[in-house]
Amino acid sequence: MHSFNLKIQTELIFGNSRHKEAGTVIKRYGKKNVIILYGEKYAIRSGLLEVVTTALDDEGIDYVLYGGITPNPEVKYVREAKAIAKEYGVDLILAVGGGSVIDVAKSLAVNFYYEGDALDFSRRSVKPKKALPLGVILTHASAGSEMSASCVISDSATNFKQGFRTDLVRPIFAITNPELTYSLSMYQTAVGIVDTFMHSLERYFNQSERIELADRFAEAIFITLRECAETLIANPLDEVARANLMLTSTFSHNDVTSMGKKANLVVHTLEHALSALYPSIAHGHGLAVLYPAWLFVYFEELKAKLDRFARVVFHLHDKDIDTNAKNGILALKDLFMRLGLTTTLSSLGVKREDIPVLADIVTENGKKELYHDQKSLTKDDIIKLYESCF
Repeated sequence: MHSFNLKIQTELIFGNSRHKEAGTVIKRYGKKNVIILYGEKYAIRSGLLEVVTTALDDEGIDYVLYGGITPNPEVKYVREAKAIAKEYGVDLILAVGGGSVIDVAKSLAVNFYYEGDALDFSRRSVKPKKALPLGVILTHASAGSEMSASCVISDSATNFKQGFRTDLVRPIFAITNPELTYSLSMYQTAVGIVDTFMHSLERYFNQSERIELADRFAEAIFITLRECAETLIANPLDEVARANLMLTSTFSHNDVTSMGKKANLVVHTLEHALSALYPSIAHGHGLAVLYPAWLFVYFEELKAKLDRFARVVFHLHDKDIDTNAKNGILALKDLFMRLGLTTTLSSLGVKREDIPVLADIVTENGKKELYHDQKSLTKDDIIKLYESCF
């Protein structure tokens, strides 16, 4: 087990109707001037934004609005929001939305005090030293951004999509109300379940000498997610499943399941290239296509743990370890399909001739390999992996 530091400063405020407490929560933190970020439609159409602004009005908290943020958020949103935040001299960012809105808030937080290009942190050419505090009202159980140290921003003009990590962007509070997810489509729910799975699956299949505490945390998340998925397929409005799904989203990506490990989310890197080139592809859907294929590439290295995964999560108990491990991968893929997701790149509209471009994005034109603690992938390996998904 590797040495590690774990600093989770986020206050989790969970439960039905808790978003109505936004004003009192912000006042308790001593903040008086807020920029509220939100997405394209939901916050306004649902009346959520009005409830939130009323809560701030009631506590005498000033605010300015910035909305229209789309999935796979572009750096232009960060630049525009920064200009507004600077003009109004805000002391807190409030993200009302899912992972995309929260990622813009996080990038804004570190760029608020930085005079260079807004993508420098995502390019990892500069490390953040200071950040504006941010809070979250979560509307989609998926990215886990409400308690994570990660932030991913895109620039479609250059096929760029990359993330950075710093504890400076962990929100100071996250209000998570499962009721706010009831209006999500089954597709949005499905891609959220996949993304939540992946945050802990990628950590789980990083090397550990034995089954460690982090692995057992991850297995609890997998079991809960499988049960939530099966319940929501039958009844999308099941209250207990919605509540559990929201909590697993938060705890799958807050680094609890990577304690003592060197966490490499390599399939996320493969998918970031995909949705950088094809921004209309939902991140979770891309992961649903790529992850089973990646597991087969690493089958020999991972089969002992895949066998355990199959037994613990899907109750598969074939006596032959190879057969059971393969059945575990197929059971995961089948769950994604039962959620209504396709599992080929062609079904997502990806062109086979773009595979070398995707591999170039991942490897920076062949200059680097995609590192994983079991083995690294070359550009040719990555091309073969993408091709296996057609």
